[in-house]
Amino acid sequence: MANIVKYKVAIVSYLDILGFKNIVGTRSAGEISRIIRVFKEATQPDRFIPKPRLVTNEDFANFSDLMIISTPLENRSAPPRGLLFSHLLHLVRAQTILTCDEHIVIRGGVTIGKIVRSWGQLYGPAIVRAYDLESEVAKNPRIVVGREVLKEIRSNPGLWVHDLETDYQAVRGLLRQDSDREYFVDYLRVIFNELDNPETEYPQILDGHRALIDERLRQYAGNEKILGKYQWLDRYHAETLSQLHSSNA
Repeated sequence: MANIVKYKVAIVSYLDILGFKNIVGTRSAGEISRIIRVFKEATQPDRFIPKPRLVTNEDFANFSDLMIISTPLENRSAPPRGLLFSHLLHLVRAQTILTCDEHIVIRGGVTIGKIVRSWGQLYGPAIVRAYDLESEVAKNPRIVVGREVLKEIRSNPGLWVHDLETDYQAVRGLLRQDSDREYFVDYLRVIFNELDNPETEYPQILDGHRALIDERLRQYAGNEKILGKYQWLDRYHAETLSQLHSSNA
């Protein structure tokens, strides 16, 4: 009897490299190969081990400048406790490495919905929704988190490690609400508390972030459409510093 293909509910992140068309047009094949390799290494689920370690059973697919990470929430041997927090924290770490260390700028969308892997392909309504968040909503170099994700953490006790309020605030603490009211992964702020030696490591991260912004502001000074994305990143950098200074005052 043939296996029946069924959807399962999962956390899905759809990520891509911003400006990849320009990269293909201006870089050598070897340089492009390295960019894709670094992107894949930084985003693949086994790149980081959550603390405490959680069994995540993620699916992972990539094609050129596109990465899809899927964390199943159904058909597990144990409740998916902490998996949403772990998934988002993975994105914090990956985006920090790519942006600040490698100067590879990404954007993306995160949702919770139905997905399936069949014949080596990931597809389903959650892929479509995550793609729409990345392509239509994110616009700037940010990973937008759909409101359905916050709704799920409020309504699904299986995701909680402690209780509703504690776990909701933990997830919400990884995000920032932008001027358009959309939530996005607040990597530059959150990474501070994930470092072993923040006093020495965080200034290096900020320097890398600042260098990227200054480089791209100069590079795209005559291209209003692209320039706006890095002006957004410039504001994000400044707002993050302001928040950190206020919290430490």
